Amino acid sequence: MRVKPDLKLVGIARVDDTELACSECGNAFSLEIHKHGLREVSPAWISCLSCGKGEDSRVVTNGLVDEVLAGWLKRQKDADRDVFTAEWRGIVMTGELYPTLDIHQAIGAAKVVKEGVDQFVVPEAKRWWRSKKKDAKAQVKEKVGAVTGAAKGKAKETADTVKEKAGEAASSAKAAAISTAWTLQTGGAGPTTSVQPKRRRCTVKGCRGGKVTISTRVHSSTGKTREVKIPCGVCHRSST
Repeated sequence: MRVKPDLKLVGIARVDDTELACSECGNAFSLEIHKHGLREVSPAWISCLSCGKGEDSRVVTNGLVDEVLAGWLKRQKDADRDVFTAEWRGIVMTGELYPTLDIHQAIGAAKVVKEGVDQFVVPEAKRWWRSKKKDAKAQVKEKVGAVTGAAKGKAKETADTVKEKAGEAASSAKAAAISTAWTLQTGGAGPTTSVQPKRRRCTVKGCRGGKVTISTRVHSSTGKTREVKIPCGVCHRSST
């Protein structure tokens, strides 16, 4: 038998409309009930807090005590009072329990808390994680786009430079060919220099073929910064 009582009664308890009282001193206001033995039909042990005596009950069994304990998990009770009614094999027991928290009430409270957590906290946590994942993906996409755009701009700038140098080389070769042909036809008479003046490189930094590349949002349809080529204001080679 456990030292801690299974039921701690307050006031008068009744079993089939008969008051439950100590057979030694007649006290009916402060009794403790302990389950005694392993069988449901075994009598429970009732101890009196008034005289300190205890005995096997003639009317309260282990099965009836189990019904009272099971009722704790089902009924809605007052904050300060725990009035119960339990029935086992046709025997009805009513009374009031001392307001305390034991293992049975703790199990019931834990289930209620878990249901609340599953109903409210878990969905909120899932939504929070989904929003974090979405933000992280957006940031990664934006950074990758920025790096890709910069790489494309650099490659295009290099290609423009190569194209301009190739154009200058072609112009020089053409001028040299014209000069050679003139010399062969005239025997060296006439001007010894090229009839086409050599193209001079623009002094504006970043000018490639009469175009200057700038980063701006003004000419962007998406509102994001992108690279745009505008005519050079110094050499105006794009118009020639």
